[in-house]
Amino acid sequence: MLFSSLPAEIYAAFIGQLDEPEIRPTLLSLTRAIPRSPVPRYQLFRRIHITRADQLVPLYQRIRPGKQDIGQQGDEPCKWVQELLIETWTADAEIVLNLLSLLPNLIALSIWIGPKNFTPEHLEELFSADRGGRCLKCVRSLRDLSLRFRPYVQKANYYQFLSGSYFDSILEALTCWPPGRVSTLSIVQDPLTIESGTSEGSEVSPPPIFSLGLPQRTLAAGFAQPIVFFQLESTFPGLLRAPCLRIPLQSLRLRFPSRNITRSLTQAPIPHPPSYGASIPAGSKPAKKYFRRPENAHLPPTPYLKFLDLSTCLITESSLPQILMHFPSLTHIIADECNILRNGDIAVRDDSREWGSIAMSCVVTGIGKAKQKEKIINAWLDINRGNELDVTSSKKNARSRGRKGLATATLCLHKDDPLSGSAPARPSIPTPTISSSHDVPQRVRVLPPLPTLRHLTTNLYVPPSMISSETGTLPSDVLNPLLVNIHREWQRGWAEGLTQLVKVRERLHASWRNKVVRVMRFATPEELAVAYSSNRVKNPAQLSGTGESSDPHLHSPENDSSFLEGGNDGQYGKVLEDPLTGLIEVVDKLEFEVDMSESSLHSTPGSVGKAPVLCLAGGSSSRSLEQGPGNMGTMTVEGLLHTVGCSHEEAKKLWLDGIL
Repeated sequence: MLFSSLPAEIYAAFIGQLDEPEIRPTLLSLTRAIPRSPVPRYQLFRRIHITRADQLVPLYQRIRPGKQDIGQQGDEPCKWVQELLIETWTADAEIVLNLLSLLPNLIALSIWIGPKNFTPEHLEELFSADRGGRCLKCVRSLRDLSLRFRPYVQKANYYQFLSGSYFDSILEALTCWPPGRVSTLSIVQDPLTIESGTSEGSEVSPPPIFSLGLPQRTLAAGFAQPIVFFQLESTFPGLLRAPCLRIPLQSLRLRFPSRNITRSLTQAPIPHPPSYGASIPAGSKPAKKYFRRPENAHLPPTPYLKFLDLSTCLITESSLPQILMHFPSLTHIIADECNILRNGDIAVRDDSREWGSIAMSCVVTGIGKAKQKEKIINAWLDINRGNELDVTSSKKNARSRGRKGLATATLCLHKDDPLSGSAPARPSIPTPTISSSHDVPQRVRVLPPLPTLRHLTTNLYVPPSMISSETGTLPSDVLNPLLVNIHREWQRGWAEGLTQLVKVRERLHASWRNKVVRVMRFATPEELAVAYSSNRVKNPAQLSGTGESSDPHLHSPENDSSFLEGGNDGQYGKVLEDPLTGLIEVVDKLEFEVDMSESSLHSTPGSVGKAPVLCLAGGSSSRSLEQGPGNMGTMTVEGLLHTVGCSHEEAKKLWLDGIL
């Protein structure tokens, strides 16, 4: 009687003190020991982890409508489920679709996709939020989405290519989602290994003849196997600008073995995506969805992205500056098992000076970004000044020659509104926002932004000559000095790059102080969000004029529901057509200064004096040494200790499946 008289809030408080693994067994014990007490049974359904295919049917029968718990009147179990992890390669796709269509309050979803359970049509139906039937009902509440693919079989064939059976339609379906709160997205294709080839749901591993004597961990690249996405360069740029992801996305994991995805991350969406390689029967027309005009094509991708995992992809050291240039908030990059300094002895020659070059290139990325912007702005201003002269000349000659109309520029930086669906009747001439008065500088300079990178993880590759022939490992008396050299060069390169950046900013400060040029700076994503969500910016001149959008009470837009709903995103896109949009005029000399202190690096965003944390331990593998993928004549140093505070520690908290 004593336990049954306690209110449900007391039990909920007790359960709230437990760790996640202890919640379910504790609740089950309480419901059996004191069945009449108001134990919060909904906690049993809050997080469901499926590891076997035979668990799906009982779960569906338990939470389908009409099955209500005793003592929980008015609630249905399907509304209690917030996290669902389907981590089995043999799950029945039909049951999964029926199950997911019942869960309106999911905030986290993880699905493993094997070669024998899900087809592209299944997942397209699931993620097509604009359709009825068995589609996700939680698109506005979902925060974490994880898709893991393992498509490997024993006998490869050409059916997938001939039928166009790829999963690109999933990305296309996600771009059509309404504005939501997906802050963490993971799309992983497991590399082809013995373990992935023999997993449940796959067929047996390839016969030994295909290994060509390579280590068991990585099979030969000559063994043709299905790919998951056929046209990443056509679909992924649009996904990064989709209403459901562009604003809220902060953590992104993309793993496509030996696939170069730099262009997919940095280029703008193409006007008309192809049909992903699917064959089109004679006399028929391609599917309409493949030729839909991409929305928000003129907008920058995911301005609030902070964490990026590109492990196993074909990412080189020269790709890092390009990626940093396009993502202004990026602080963590994981590039395990990529191509960074993999070829030959490039990682260790000249006392590891190449690591210093990488660090320097990451710092001076802002200089290149500023120069690129300056060229666009000054070309745009020159065109508008020419237009003004043409207008004046046309007015003088109109009376004598009877000319009518307005001379238009041969180059127009305005883009068609992707939301309108139709092009304007004539080229539009952007209105200049900088006065042509004699007391205003005629040239515009852009202040290079400070680097944002704080963490980089990758693998260390060494030539086979450094490996001991007796032990087959890298001797400690060789490894320890090597690591010391790498970290020393990394810090040196960062310091030299920062010196270059400071000199450029000092020269701009002198020109600005002497009123030789007008200096603009890139607005932070928070400033842009506040400006547009509060409707204080009606035209580009307001944002690029006096810097009034700099607000001491700025906040991140993921907390602004009106901005997340996309109410002002259309206006945002139209304003960004002006090349001056997104820039704020520098009005304070303090904006030219750089915080060179090292102590406040991680507490103050502007402090860049200390080099980012560099970790060479790669993933969580504890193996010793193996030949590097791609047979580039290097050996991967495995089993290194992780650097304190590296990105892997943050990754453990982010990803639902625990893959590092």
